[in-house]
Amino acid sequence: MHSYERTMRTLLAPAPLRPGVVELASDEAHHGRTVLRLAVGDAVRLVDGAGNCGEARVNLIERHRLLCQLDAVSQPAGPALERLTIVTAAPKGNRFEDMVRGLCELGVGAIQVLRTSRSVRDPKLDRARRVAVEAIKQCGRARLPQVGPVVDFTTLAKPPGKLILLDRDGGKACPGLPEETSIVIGPEGGFSTEERDRLLELGAQTVRLASPILRIETAALAAAAVWANVWEQHEQ
Repeated sequence: MHSYERTMRTLLAPAPLRPGVVELASDEAHHGRTVLRLAVGDAVRLVDGAGNCGEARVNLIERHRLLCQLDAVSQPAGPALERLTIVTAAPKGNRFEDMVRGLCELGVGAIQVLRTSRSVRDPKLDRARRVAVEAIKQCGRARLPQVGPVVDFTTLAKPPGKLILLDRDGGKACPGLPEETSIVIGPEGGFSTEERDRLLELGAQTVRLASPILRIETAALAAAAVWANVWEQHEQ
């Protein structure tokens, strides 16, 4: 990772990102002007959420507009964890947004919400997507993870690649080589017998992360961290 990726301030630009003068949306312009306190001539890192990024210079700051001069665009390789999808029942309240933030920072490719028989309510995806944008800017990712949609369990189809069900009666977590993988996490009260059986019919492998009963967001972050650690070692 380049040093500027760790220290340079990052803003989200319209996709696809191209060399030349880049005009940022009003909310990003406001963030750059009032929160980051950017000045003309400052260097910024632009990402478009689609995997493109580049180092630019601010050349105009107005109340609702910020223009940057971008000379070159690159497509850096994303983290191996972009091949991981977390399919999860939504935890209560702000815990869903906290989970989204952590998963985006770790590098997951997608977060899908699963509505089950024991789900309490659907999360506010618009708010969670704003959190995801904040997270990728904070950690310097060029690709914005997909957040949503909400899928009813009755319509759940087998996703591509490996399917993992987090289950206290499961076996040891063995991520193996990086590949398309979906990890399914149930609601606070767990999956019903029928739902668990359906996941097994779809070919899910049961995996146990820890002996204690984990909250939804704890299980999601712990699983993503385990997979990230193993997959990143394979890429070194």
